Amino acid sequence: MEPLALEPFYRLGAALLVGALIGFERGWRKRDDPEGTRTAGLRTFALIALFGSVCGLLAQSLQAPWITVLGIVIIAAVMIAAYAKDDDPGATTVIAAILCCAYGSLVWLGHKTTAGMLGVVTTALLYFKAELRNISEKLTRKDIVSVLQFGALTLIVLPILPNTDMGPYKALNPYQTWWMVVMISGLSLAGYAALRL
Repeated sequence: MEPLALEPFYRLGAALLVGALIGFERGWRKRDDPEGTRTAGLRTFALIALFGSVCGLLAQSLQAPWITVLGIVIIAAVMIAAYAKDDDPGATTVIAAILCCAYGSLVWLGHKTTAGMLGVVTTALLYFKAELRNISEKLTRKDIVSVLQFGALTLIVLPILPNTDMGPYKALNPYQTWWMVVMISGLSLAGYAALRL
């Protein structure tokens, strides 16, 4: 008799844990919601992550990647239909459910660490709703311009610069030089943000 392969169970268990983490936060939010609006909780999110993992298993076994996409679409449709009866269901829980399904698929496809990290980030974003709203309400036009300038320096200019040594004695590397500009700008922006906070 062949020994039982435990790796599939580890993957399914990891998917359940990622879903449960997000579900804990959503269940806690439901408990503290004074208006008592319906929110999916721990069991629902754990099952959504498990569903995503099973979709990943089927996609891998049948060599049909579209099954994973179909699973995510099904979860989105079910969540939207479940919340359609409410006057203002909010998109946050629906988006969290879609992400949870995708994280379950990621776990099955061998990206457990990535899915776990994304699950923690998602839970943190959901949990710190009031703090994030407070920060966004206090932003001024100057703050937004500063963030956009830093984003342009980092995400637009830096990637297009050549990462090769140039000039006499190969002393100049445009990419590394601009990387220093990005670091100094980042420190300046972080100091400004700290003062604003």
